Amino acid sequence: MGVNIHILAEERYRVIRDLLTVHGQVLATDLVARFGVSEDTVRRDLRELARLGACRRVYGGAVTAAPNRGPVGVRAAIAPEVKARLAAEAVKLLVPGQLVFIDAGSTNIAIARALPAGMALTVATNALGVASVLSENPDVKLIVLGGAFDASTGACLGAETVRAIDRLGADLMFLGACALDASAGVTAFDPDDAEAKRAMVGNSRLIAVAAIADKLATAAPYRVAPMTAVSHLVTELSVPEEMTAAIEALGCAVHRA
Repeated sequence: MGVNIHILAEERYRVIRDLLTVHGQVLATDLVARFGVSEDTVRRDLRELARLGACRRVYGGAVTAAPNRGPVGVRAAIAPEVKARLAAEAVKLLVPGQLVFIDAGSTNIAIARALPAGMALTVATNALGVASVLSENPDVKLIVLGGAFDASTGACLGAETVRAIDRLGADLMFLGACALDASAGVTAFDPDDAEAKRAMVGNSRLIAVAAIADKLATAAPYRVAPMTAVSHLVTELSVPEEMTAAIEALGCAVHRA
């Protein structure tokens, strides 16, 4: 009997992995119906797959575990043309005269490059890559949010950074997402990065995220914000509508580029 149970469990793991590959997420109730097993059995399966790094648990199921692609310099080389296209769409959300937070992230560096010429803005950032780009933009009043520099994220992080953020109120924030999902929300790999992002979210009127397709329906370890806090998501044309439907149902406007 023990051997049969083991084989059945391994087969369930294979099916769950396949579903995650195709859909990016699974619901516990669907797995119960598919396998004809108890909710406790499904929970154990998902816990084991999460332990193996195949997924991350979320309320009611699981999503694909987001791959950590390393330092910002490495991430900047991934899909640069796609990020430039998303950035060109994202900056359409800007209004002259706004105070804007731009936090760390390779796509956010592309957004800094894409700011419209002649548009007067105040931009506050803790990301040195963003600051470097904007230092050459004569139309931008640049505020660099200080703190201890973290080479992996390319950003200033820690208590001093959070205090600097708390002294400002932004009209719009471009939030860098390591991963995002309707259930898991926006998540990050680094706890200090997540803390700085949360501080900016808490001090911003509107939140926008530009994310390439492989970040959707994934989750990283540290929570930043629920998708209900995100006003706009800019993603690729290739992302199927069924993948963004749950996000749109939470009141987030989805833009494709």
